[in-house]
Amino acid sequence: MNNVANLWSKRRGDYWTMAIKYLRLIGNSGFLFTIYLLFVFGSYYYGQFLQWLPDTFPAVIFFTVIFTWLVTRGRVRTFMKQGDLVFLIPVEGKLSGYIRSSVAYSWMMETFWLVLSMLLMAPLFFDRIDGAGSTLLTALVLLSALKLWNLVAGFEEQRILDKNHYMIHTMLRTGLNAVSVYAVFSQQPSLFIGAIGLALASFYVGYYRKLAKEFSLKWERLVEIENQTVMTFYRIANSFTDVPSLKSKIKFRRWLNPLYKLVQFDRTKVYHYLFARSFIRANDYFGIYVRLTFIGALFISIVDLEWGRWFVAVLFAYMTALQIETLKNHYDTSQMIELYPVNSDSMLKGHQFWMLFLGMVQSCIFAVVAMLTYGLFAGGVVFLLAIVTYQLHLRLRLIKKYEVSVS
Repeated sequence: MNNVANLWSKRRGDYWTMAIKYLRLIGNSGFLFTIYLLFVFGSYYYGQFLQWLPDTFPAVIFFTVIFTWLVTRGRVRTFMKQGDLVFLIPVEGKLSGYIRSSVAYSWMMETFWLVLSMLLMAPLFFDRIDGAGSTLLTALVLLSALKLWNLVAGFEEQRILDKNHYMIHTMLRTGLNAVSVYAVFSQQPSLFIGAIGLALASFYVGYYRKLAKEFSLKWERLVEIENQTVMTFYRIANSFTDVPSLKSKIKFRRWLNPLYKLVQFDRTKVYHYLFARSFIRANDYFGIYVRLTFIGALFISIVDLEWGRWFVAVLFAYMTALQIETLKNHYDTSQMIELYPVNSDSMLKGHQFWMLFLGMVQSCIFAVVAMLTYGLFAGGVVFLLAIVTYQLHLRLRLIKKYEVSVS
């Protein structure tokens, strides 16, 4: 590798060239409009939520828990690739500039998420902790500095191979973060917070730097972290457009095996069974479905505007249908399924079956929540709107996608 200094910049540029392409497709899909509508709804109910929140609500503890998790999570983004296991290991001693650039980039991105999270919770902060904007800004600066400490400390921890030893380090760092974040939100004296900062800096220099001298970089772990980060982005983008580079990630959920009994043992039901397997085990389709159903039911239960409940039911049914629609692309790169002696219509019928079944289950959940909260009529309207959304999606989008792929 003749020019290690420019390698990081090139890899960052290549990643963002790819990411911007998908972000544009996500923006053109109407997702931004959905976020805007959710923001409008959230702004309206945020004030009501603050009025409803009891005076005894432990706001400091709440902020401590949330931001302890935010500053502890995350790893240094190195943009490492599988080939680096061969080509970069010989020049590991010359990668200090590469690592510094990775830390700076990761710190900037993680600080963005800290700022966004703080802005979302700013009304609660001003209402229950301190009404001064300077206090919130100071908290953000301190949290950003703590995040930098976590990134560099976590990077050195990655050198440890023993999983138990590695987990102990993470738990220890989480405990230190909890103490530090609590000191920030409980507005401890500046001298006390400064002492914590000095102790953390000394701990890093005295202990974590020794890890760097004692252990070499664990390249396999760095490549794995990078692959997980990229795959997470691909899974999000795959909800809006086809992502050929998405790799399947299998999760065994044996407790859901009874769902396979819904599929009859018949040669024409091949894709009914395959889609069931894919939905339950691959790429977290099931997890996304459960999360969207839960969040949709939660919104339906708290939105007291009649038309607002209708909009939420339609919105989350449509978002879930988009997720189920992506099952069509799951076998695009597999040539083995073409060996099954079934006609091309069986794939569409299998997809339709699970689209309608899962839509019915979600619509029933939405209806039960609306009925228990607002009455039988509200539940009936919510059910009708949700199931009609699935029917329209199936006829206006899903069938056309199959017609295009066949032609």
